[in-house]
Amino acid sequence: MAVTAKGGRYFYAWSTILPDGSLCLPDQALQEYNIKPNSKIILMTGRNTAKGFSVVCKDLIPNSPLAAIFSSLPELQNHTLPEGQTVTFKERMFCWALLNKDRYLKLPLGTWQQFGLEPGDQLLCLRATHLAFNILSEGPYIELAKQMRDIQIYE
Repeated sequence: MAVTAKGGRYFYAWSTILPDGSLCLPDQALQEYNIKPNSKIILMTGRNTAKGFSVVCKDLIPNSPLAAIFSSLPELQNHTLPEGQTVTFKERMFCWALLNKDRYLKLPLGTWQQFGLEPGDQLLCLRATHLAFNILSEGPYIELAKQMRDIQIYE
């Protein structure tokens, strides 16, 4: 169950990176951003995100500020990069991954390291913008979420 925190932040769930590089995404976040299981998703770091990434709703990219970035990365748009291989553009790192039918994505351990993460890390999934939700392991929202007891945990 998602929880609204002080200041209006909306936390979906905690999710742990498994030893094989898998991570379960919260169903509620996927529904809100119209991301379907068995689809390819885009992961993107933020300019100020040291440990974590955003899951981007691909359907909203064409009419957004991200459109120019994605038009410069056809290999990402067309999924011609190997799954989980990162590409950097304007201070941001991007990759794509398949979200399987059970809502898990799986990245190579090296990609997790590029995102500043590793197996065993517990990540907070939270609403970010109308284009993406964030999955983070550090920052002020993490400390706030740790104080709340009703946030669902995925493993």
